[in-house]
Amino acid sequence: MKRVRFKGIGRSIFLMFVVTTPAQLIAQGDATAGAKTFSTNCSGCHGSDGRGGERAPNIATARNISSLAEKDLSNIVRNGVTGSGMPSFSFLGDKGIADVVAYLRVLQGKTSDAKITGNPEAGHALFFGQAGCSTCHMVSGLGGFMASDLTDYASGIAPTAIYKAIVEPAEVVPAGSQVVELVAASGLKITGILRSEDNFNVIIQTRDGRFQRYAKSSLKKLDYTGRSLMPIDYKTRLSAEQLNDIVGYLMRSASTIDPANQKKKRRGE
Repeated sequence: MKRVRFKGIGRSIFLMFVVTTPAQLIAQGDATAGAKTFSTNCSGCHGSDGRGGERAPNIATARNISSLAEKDLSNIVRNGVTGSGMPSFSFLGDKGIADVVAYLRVLQGKTSDAKITGNPEAGHALFFGQAGCSTCHMVSGLGGFMASDLTDYASGIAPTAIYKAIVEPAEVVPAGSQVVELVAASGLKITGILRSEDNFNVIIQTRDGRFQRYAKSSLKKLDYTGRSLMPIDYKTRLSAEQLNDIVGYLMRSASTIDPANQKKKRRGE
């Protein structure tokens, strides 16, 4: 804290200045300025929409990235990631880094003032009932395991972004969620989620939860569908009110998560 004294006025005037900290700068990031910085420094590898490219991963919709706190994201931008090809962007300075993080939050659909408008109770019933979401997804330890755990998925995400993810699932297919269709030498057709692949083998997970390995040389056909198991007809199968209720349920689920426990979980404690 710095004191400045001005003379020549009837009485002394003291002004108190508070030095802005990097943490405060993070909170004050300008997404508009960040968009320009991102375009110049980040889009070449991560893509203009942040959803990945040939040289860098998806940082817009990947949950392991979107769930990070602003401080953690800022540290990654500032220090880079050793051995990953992600360089340090410390030359941007605290404000420039804060701007990039603010813009990244826009790409991620994050917002700090998201309000629950749907009926969470009705959404719970739909999730585990008519909508069939729990067949593949899990929330708070209940449900399936074929798709991602949605317990904290809606943390800070705008309701419109969650709604869009439900009704337009083909827009973004998360890594490890793409459905592939195989035709074995015998003519048997197998459908499953692509879990791993190299030049010689492919590993898929079928709907019964089992992992199966196939040598590519033994397959008559290997078709990458570009879609996930997520139904594409929710917009017509469910009413707007029902969809809003599911969004409300996911938002309430995320709001009950203890941030302290989430930080420990990310650190592996």
